[in-house]
Amino acid sequence: MPEKFKPKMGSGDLGFTDLFGGRRVPKTHCRVKLNALADDLTALLGLLKTGLKDRRTKEEISAAQAALVRAGGLIAGMKGSLKDETAALETVINALAEEIKPPKRFVLPGENETEALAHLARAKTRVCEILAWEIKAKAAAVYLNRLSDYLFLVALKSAR
Repeated sequence: MPEKFKPKMGSGDLGFTDLFGGRRVPKTHCRVKLNALADDLTALLGLLKTGLKDRRTKEEISAAQAALVRAGGLIAGMKGSLKDETAALETVINALAEEIKPPKRFVLPGENETEALAHLARAKTRVCEILAWEIKAKAAAVYLNRLSDYLFLVALKSAR
């Protein structure tokens, strides 16, 4: 990391930004919108972590944040996959599903702040997934689908 960081000021003042590889696109481009939503989701997961007491869940959320950063690269046009991250999340989902009783009724967020934040993050994840499918970013879309499932379970666990 450089000793000093200076943002590249003014480069987006005409409504354009760079994708990976230097391609300039309007800031209204669906890839830019999706990356903005994924950034928002990453920050929201950080807020969710502050209310969690379980160290393991905090680590899982941190791993999800890191995966979202990698997904952002894929969305912007980098090569790669999220297979390992998706498989790891599936393992966590399976373990968590074993310890949580399924809901007996439709779940309405609001049992407590942490549970509500988990549901908010889950809902934002679903929006990101929809946009990922729209731009045909399958690896990101599949990961986001799993992340939504995981966050639903975190919300259920947090409601106790």
